Amino acid sequence: MRERLPFLFIQCRPDGDIARDEKETIAQVTGLTVGESLRTHLLLAEPNLDPVHNLDIKNNYSGLIISGSPFGAEIQRDLAKPEHLHLHARLSALVRYLLDNDFPTLGLCYGLQMLALASGTALTGLTAEDLQAVEVTLTSEGQADPVTGQLDPIIRAYTGHADSLAGVPSGATLLASGEHCKCQIVRFGKNIYGTQFHPEITTAGMKIRIDQYGDTYYEASEKQEVISRCMTQDVTSSHQLLSAFTEHYQR
Repeated sequence: MRERLPFLFIQCRPDGDIARDEKETIAQVTGLTVGESLRTHLLLAEPNLDPVHNLDIKNNYSGLIISGSPFGAEIQRDLAKPEHLHLHARLSALVRYLLDNDFPTLGLCYGLQMLALASGTALTGLTAEDLQAVEVTLTSEGQADPVTGQLDPIIRAYTGHADSLAGVPSGATLLASGEHCKCQIVRFGKNIYGTQFHPEITTAGMKIRIDQYGDTYYEASEKQEVISRCMTQDVTSSHQLLSAFTEHYQR
């Protein structure tokens, strides 16, 4: 019997507590093993890695997951740091390759936004969401989808983003929506999914992010209020998206 191909996790943030937490959470939720059935590449620590040309993705992996990032998907080239520009260029090439090949992909927050930009969709700051847990409701298409149809019709998930999709990309399918941010899960083609929320963040993981983000998403004086509203929420229903994706595309 041939070995099952692993999944590839592309991490788009600096090494540290958040990068380790998201990797460990994905492994725990999906039952994959880091370094074996879940291979990871921390792009900021591997400046010479070209994912499209170096990894032979189509032949070596069952599917790909793209992480969130402290960087914005839209960049101002005269203000962006060199590592941000380099990351953006490599991710742009990668998501175009994935879209062209309809390769099984799950983009998380930044991952979704990069997929959207590559498909010609603009981003907006009008539907930003701070660190909180929101209700996400599956559309009729989401309930019929082979991956998202495995979720509860209404799930609760953590958010935290300055930008989001200005609309559903042309040719894509809206699978789940929120009250404030409408594009919460989108499918491109048949096999590429993106989420604006974070199915990879647990309650303990959110505490790590609150501690590290300082006043990026909230004023420093609001820290206790943010902790209170986030730590009292049950977001386990959102984690099932990770296992639904990996179980469906394991090959």
